[in-house]
Parts: sequence; C-alpha cells; structure tokens
Amino acid sequence: MLPRHPQLRSPAAPRRSRPGRGAFTLVEILCVIVILGIASALIIPQIGTRDDVKAAAAARLIIADLMYAQNLAISKQRKHYVQFTGQQYTLLSRDADTDPLVAILHPVDRDNYVEAFGANRAGLEGVTINSINFGGPTILGFDDLGSPFSYDGTTVAPLSAAASIEVKSGDFTLTVKVEPFTGDTSVE
Repeated sequence: MLPRHPQLRSPAAPRRSRPGRGAFTLVEILCVIVILGIASALIIPQIGTRDDVKAAAAARLIIADLMYAQNLAISKQRKHYVQFTGQQYTLLSRDADTDPLVAILHPVDRDNYVEAFGANRAGLEGVTINSINFGGPTILGFDDLGSPFSYDGTTVAPLSAAASIEVKSGDFTLTVKVEPFTGDTSVE
C-alpha cells in the first residue's frame, strides 16, 4: 500500500473548519449599516448650523481688526479709529486732529477697510453685531500708546470701563471686550 500524502484526503472525509476564519453574517452587516444611518441622520443636520463656530469666527475677526488698528496707532504714532455703523465697521485714520477721518486701505485688497456682517459676508452668513458699548459713541479709537478711547466726532474720552462688542449667530452670542488703558482684548 502507498503512503497517503498529508494534504490529500479522500472525498468521504469530513471537512474540518479552520480556526479564526469567521465572517460577518448578513444580519450583523445590516445592523451596522442601520446604526451608521441613524448616527448620520442625527449628526449631519447639525454640521450646517454651527452657530458657535460662526460667532467665534466673527469675534476673532473683530479682535484681529482691533489689534490691527491699535498696532497702526502705535507704529505710525497717530490715532486710529474703528467706527461701527449698523452691521459693519470701518477702520479710520487722519493726519492731524483737525483733519476729517478717512478710511484706511486694507493691506490685502487695497480697498477701504470695511468689514460687513450678515448675508453679504461669505462664511459668516447669519452673524450680526448685536450691540456695542463704548460709553456712548460708536467710534473706538487708539492713541499713539495703544490706549483705547471713545470718540463721538468731537470729543476724545478715555474708556472708564471695558468696551464691548456683542456678536450673535442664531442662539449663540459672544462678547468681545476691550480693556481700558491697555487695550487688551478678550472674548466672553
């Protein structure tokens, strides 16, 4: 009789299952698909309405522009202003205290430095400037040392309390604060 080769077996021999070679059943795969479908139905609609992210972006934009105006005032050794009008603000300057305020040029697009909020602002749709408080006037300025003041068109008044700019997106609101004397900015 010939010796049998270990790899060959007779057709009548039962098959042995190899350990560790399992597969997912159709029911298990369908359960995973249903769970992923439910999770995506709950999460995806919230991605488009990230009001907190939009309000934070608007607050960062305002802080960056306030710091830019403050840095210009220090570097050029003359007052610079940020005038809030409705849903926009403009960065302004003048050569002498008797000259009229004029918009400064944006360093990137070389146009008047105006930032508008609301439907016309890509990425910040639905964001509004809810309120401002500079102690009365709607113009916030920085002197040659970077100290903030309020300005009503004729009178320069140092801030006695922190100035605030409130931005709102949907139900989410953030407040940008500008500290008196130092001009330090923060978000609450």
